[in-house]
Amino acid sequence: MEQQYKGYTIRVTIKHDNSQFPWKPICRIMYSGSREIIKQLDWDHGYALPDQAEKAGLLISKKWIDAGKPNL
Repeated sequence: MEQQYKGYTIRVTIKHDNSQFPWKPICRIMYSGSREIIKQLDWDHGYALPDQAEKAGLLISKKWIDAGKPNL
């Protein structure tokens, strides 16, 4: 899943393991128009369904951007 947000591109992929909540998001944040990753967020909390993990990944990424972290 890929989404534009406040001048950034957020790309969320998911990985699967054999735990009770097997779907975990991997979030990559880039400046819009660039494919250079400025931040990768690996989230250890798992979800029961893949779409739940993707939605959580988007939320996590947006919160990171809103907190002003890209300007550090």
